[in-house]
Amino acid sequence: MGPGSPEQVWCRRLPAVARFLPASTATSWPLTRASGKRLWGNTLESFGGGPGASESMVVAGTLNGAVIAFDAQTGAELWRAKVSSEVISAPVISGDSVMVTANDGRTHALAVSDGSQIWAVDRGVPMLSLRGNAAPIVSGNVVIVASANGSVSAFNLADGRPLWEQRVGVGEGRTDLERMIDVDGRMALLNGDLFVAGYESGAQALTLDGGRTLWSREMSSVAGLAAGTEAVFVAATDGSVWALDRRSGGALWKSEILLHRMLSNPVLMGDFVVVGDLEGQLHWLKRGDGEIAARSKLGGAGFGEGLVIVDDVLYVQNQDGSVGAFRLRQ
Repeated sequence: MGPGSPEQVWCRRLPAVARFLPASTATSWPLTRASGKRLWGNTLESFGGGPGASESMVVAGTLNGAVIAFDAQTGAELWRAKVSSEVISAPVISGDSVMVTANDGRTHALAVSDGSQIWAVDRGVPMLSLRGNAAPIVSGNVVIVASANGSVSAFNLADGRPLWEQRVGVGEGRTDLERMIDVDGRMALLNGDLFVAGYESGAQALTLDGGRTLWSREMSSVAGLAAGTEAVFVAATDGSVWALDRRSGGALWKSEILLHRMLSNPVLMGDFVVVGDLEGQLHWLKRGDGEIAARSKLGGAGFGEGLVIVDDVLYVQNQDGSVGAFRLRQ
């Protein structure tokens, strides 16, 4: 393939990832970004979700409600803390705090130095919800938290003081199942605007400073979205991929090529939006019109929220333990 097309840089096979299923043990394996070479490994009890990392620290949560911090260079355990419930989303490290969302609806702020709790807030969990939690977003002194009741809230990073709350959607129907809404997928923050898409709760753009709604659109998404300068890209629950105008929420295009394929979170890579499917296929869609430009196979399972872009390189991990790195040819 020519310039601008994706190429695989490296691939490794690690133990299968128990992203949604309990496991007796699981291992954290930091790898070098350039080659995928293993740096160190640590075995955790019932590893629950992805790790959070800074230059000096890696933090992971377990299905037993433990949060464990490791030295990023050596893997030595630095501290261990206990939170209110299992942790199935990645912690977020920001400054002197580690933000952890537990599956019972509580968000905990822990001290980077020793794991002691600084504050906690409880958003509650409805009778029925999807199994999953969106990772918090930290911007300056503001923490954004999505809840299983279809709301998004902002808190002061220093003390947990509530700043604002906005409902992304309102459940409708006669039964709890029909009324179920949830925000579990990846949120995006760009130039002071927050973009959110949830299960049966729609897609919405909010202002960071006050939670004011800029636009909303009926839609359902489990995986979440990615935001670019001109458009917001949403992987919908049914497998369609949408490009929405960033300013108005109007539809720019809709691709139904990947219907019913349980898509991952979308990420933006050059002129493409990338999603993974339930069979380990990665798809590069053109940002301009949604046409598929390239495909690549990595393992044989779905990706969940296992796609991330760092310094123009796409790193992916699927649920059978396959890990790989891709870049665009120059």
